[in-house]
Amino acid sequence: MVRYRFQRNTFLVSVLVATILPVYVIFWVFPEFAALLIRYAEDDSIQVRDHLKELIEPLAGDPDGALRITPAFREEVAKVTRDFRVWKYRVFSRDGVIVDSSVEGEIGQKNTHDYFENIVALGNAFSLRVAKEGVSADGVKVGLDVIESYVPIMIGGEFFGAFEIYFDVTREHAAVSALVFRSSLILVVMGMVFVLVLFLIRRAAVRPIAQVSQVMGQMVGGNLELRVPVIGGDEISDMARIFNRMVDALRETMSGLGQERDKLTTILLAAREGIVVTNADNRVVLVNPAATRLLGKEERKIVEEGFSRILDDPDFVESYLKAAGADMPEVVVYNQRVLNFHAATIRSASGRSIGSAALFRDITEEKRLEEEMRALSVTDGLTGLLNRRRLDELLLEECERSDRYGQEYGLLLLDIDHFKLFNDRHGHQVGDQVLKAVAVAMRAHFRHVDFCCRYGGEEFAVVMPNTVVPGIELAADRFRQRVEAMEVSGLKVTISIGIAIYRGVERGRKGIPVEELISRADKALYRAKAEGRNRVSLWDDSPQDVGGGKSEGLDGGGGGDGGK
Repeated sequence: MVRYRFQRNTFLVSVLVATILPVYVIFWVFPEFAALLIRYAEDDSIQVRDHLKELIEPLAGDPDGALRITPAFREEVAKVTRDFRVWKYRVFSRDGVIVDSSVEGEIGQKNTHDYFENIVALGNAFSLRVAKEGVSADGVKVGLDVIESYVPIMIGGEFFGAFEIYFDVTREHAAVSALVFRSSLILVVMGMVFVLVLFLIRRAAVRPIAQVSQVMGQMVGGNLELRVPVIGGDEISDMARIFNRMVDALRETMSGLGQERDKLTTILLAAREGIVVTNADNRVVLVNPAATRLLGKEERKIVEEGFSRILDDPDFVESYLKAAGADMPEVVVYNQRVLNFHAATIRSASGRSIGSAALFRDITEEKRLEEEMRALSVTDGLTGLLNRRRLDELLLEECERSDRYGQEYGLLLLDIDHFKLFNDRHGHQVGDQVLKAVAVAMRAHFRHVDFCCRYGGEEFAVVMPNTVVPGIELAADRFRQRVEAMEVSGLKVTISIGIAIYRGVERGRKGIPVEELISRADKALYRAKAEGRNRVSLWDDSPQDVGGGKSEGLDGGGGGDGGK
């Protein structure tokens, strides 16, 4: 195939050099030379006219403007004929009649050609090359190449006649013809030499290059075991040796790439993370098994739907790519799974986009464990209620909310009456059952927006957001009655409750600190204990409340208090 192309191209170039170029010279260059001769002759004619017209005068009183030929004119014509190699001349009147000529027999004849009236009589020069028959010095008739040039005689802007001057350009025309012939011959010879050189190049270079091309073609098909024959010590042989070394290096590289590809394939197939990759045309070209499992789609469907629909939310995926993940959620819920999702545009070293890739990992179990850990961190292990740490956070949050919106919320502190007796008389197991039973009753009684917490020992707390005093007191007393009505392991249980109210910013005054709120609820609980237990007490600003003591002082602290 290579040799065929070379032979065809060689033939075309040969035709161009050996045929087209000579034809170009003959049909374009030669006419250009002829036109140049005509232009030169026309310029000479104008010079001759400008020189001779000073010696021609119109006949005085002749209404037709006839020209008078003076002896001085004829003498000057003889000089011009020698100087400008004029073969023949004529002088025409304005109506085209020959009034003077180097051939006396032509005088009186009239020029009837159209160009005389349509071109020359309008004041324009006109020239053409013609073949004429002349007589040599020996009296022999010879062929001449003559440029016939008409030049109008204008006097005062008026046409009075014309010169017709014949310039003998036989020698010049012969020289141009010889030049064209020699040029054509040279071009033909150059074409033949060029063909010969191409033939030699074909034998010396094209054939080895064709062998290299053949081997390269087979290399494209995956055959890296071929070699180019190395013959001689010239540059082509050096190229063959270099090519063979390149093939060896390429084979080693391909072997290494194959090993890395196998490793990468193993990693992709075994990876637990889903991976989807596209090419520069945004067509999905890679989907690993984990992706089909996590997305719940077959590979064919993922490829058909396209990259932007891997999560069935094209806007999200396209926005994620556009923002490069900035300010975009990395955790999405899809196919009843919690997925950690990341996508990015793959770019070349020059910054051109060559594809996109998405990586997503199933973190459902991690999120479940995270939620469990978070719950354990804020949950009391025995009762399942929120712990003291979470209570402190809630109190700060509700204080900020109440300050922002000018609302109220209530804090209830609950204490199990005579709890130490349950432990001392019936054991700690029964004490734990009592704590659990109270916790269950709290979750069942209070609203879902209320927060039930274990404060410590046998003490509990309830945060009641956005609630006014009457509602808080009513809910607290009903819960007290509910506990009073239940039995745990055949034992009656009662509780005492202290209530404190937090009021948000009002009339420019900020609410009390959280510590003060807890202190007030604790003092209200102390008063309920002091008044006989199994009752609800609301903190107010009376001196009795201000001077009250801590509830732990009455019951001896959490988990082992006596005197209850």
